[in-house]
Amino acid sequence: MSVRSIFSLPIALFLGLFIHLDWHLARHEHDGRSLGWDAHWLLAIPIFALAARRIARRWPPPDNPWRPAALTVALGILLGQVIEPLGEIIHYQATLADELEPARLTAFALFTATGLVTMGLTLWALAPRPSSGPC
Repeated sequence: MSVRSIFSLPIALFLGLFIHLDWHLARHEHDGRSLGWDAHWLLAIPIFALAARRIARRWPPPDNPWRPAALTVALGILLGQVIEPLGEIIHYQATLADELEPARLTAFALFTATGLVTMGLTLWALAPRPSSGPC
């Protein structure tokens, strides 16, 4: 089984980018890189729905899109919530406590939970239904 067949790197990069962008939308610091938007998590709805649609199209029946979706989201989370903060720690010489403050983790949890629910509902809605015969 090839790596290409178990997850989507472009979609994972897309999700990782928006997981990081969400932090800039959510935080209330006034450093020129933040918006302080309390409803930042709403952005997860179109982002994860689009990702789910692409995954459902890439793994159509009889393939099961749930496993590639889970692995793609996991990679996106790794990129956006682990690798990117580590890059900031190295680049800005920040501390782990600075990068993983409670506000950031809360914003991440809201965005990701909303996104996972959206992705699950989208994949479910796009799944083919067995026909009950001619009506």
